[in-house]
Amino acid sequence: MLKPETIDREQKLVLEVKKGNKEAFGELYDLYAPKLFRFIRLKVNSQVLAEDLSSESFLRIWEYLKEQKREIEESFQALLYKTARNLIADYYKKKSSQEIFMDDDFREFLSQEPAKDEINSKEIADQIHKALTNIKEEYQNVLIWYYVEELSVPEIAKIMDKSQGAVRVLIHRGLRSLKDHLSEQD
Repeated sequence: MLKPETIDREQKLVLEVKKGNKEAFGELYDLYAPKLFRFIRLKVNSQVLAEDLSSESFLRIWEYLKEQKREIEESFQALLYKTARNLIADYYKKKSSQEIFMDDDFREFLSQEPAKDEINSKEIADQIHKALTNIKEEYQNVLIWYYVEELSVPEIAKIMDKSQGAVRVLIHRGLRSLKDHLSEQD
């Protein structure tokens, strides 16, 4: 969840970016790049692809802010995740697949992330990942944002253009669906 001081800092940096301040954009990049990369990496089958999509997300926002000279209706973070979500969808449309792949690179990635305390074995990580790939993409996104990225319900609501109540329902349904798929694996 973003702290009020982070939100204020973000807003000031966005104003500076609109004026052409590349250093301000660099600060936004430093603030959000690791989280965005982790989200994308959980959705695609390659570290290189996740890096490319992360970079493309930031590039598109840079161009949007420079060319449009418009206010961001949501937070910078929400715009960033929406952009990434759209790029991931475009990638899978081109590839005509919605599957998330589990490979050794992905397992290693999971073991390096903060979630490793919760996912402490390869077997459990495999089971969770397999169950996650079998639930609706909307559930995947909301569960990753809420539990892995630790975004708040209001932040997720902005990203998804949904009410906070709808997001809470998605989290609940996503968890139920994930639990059902995990119990099927037993």
